[in-house]
Amino acid sequence: MAEEKKELFSRINGDLQKALKEKNELRLSTLRMMKSKVLYVNARGDLPDPDIIKILTKFGKELIEAAEEAKKVDRLEDAKKSEAELTILMEYLPKQLSPEEIKAAVEATAKEMGATSIKEMGNVMKAVLAKHPGVDGKLVNQFVREILK
Repeated sequence: MAEEKKELFSRINGDLQKALKEKNELRLSTLRMMKSKVLYVNARGDLPDPDIIKILTKFGKELIEAAEEAKKVDRLEDAKKSEAELTILMEYLPKQLSPEEIKAAVEATAKEMGATSIKEMGNVMKAVLAKHPGVDGKLVNQFVREILK
């Protein structure tokens, strides 16, 4: 198996140092939280980039939920903070695929694998998620079900 890239964690650390020097509080706290999430999974942080992307994607979903909850209870300052943190986080994630791009990836993967029945759903999902780390698993699931009916 080819050596997986491990550049993302180094980039987060480097940017954390830069934010510290610039005294950019929001960026600093967001980067610290991102680093903390990675270190919680692996104490040395020596995970391959696809694993770090999964961790950061999950953190992104938490930030989106936090912003929505804050808006529901009329705490607009908290909602703005969560959205600003999400903006910083998105700089470290691969470009998010549109639903159309996800569907095309699922179709291509299913065709590539020769998958025709719903019994092969798990294998197709695994392959799509491996090729496109950080993609929305719910959408992948939905499109795989549509295609393999």
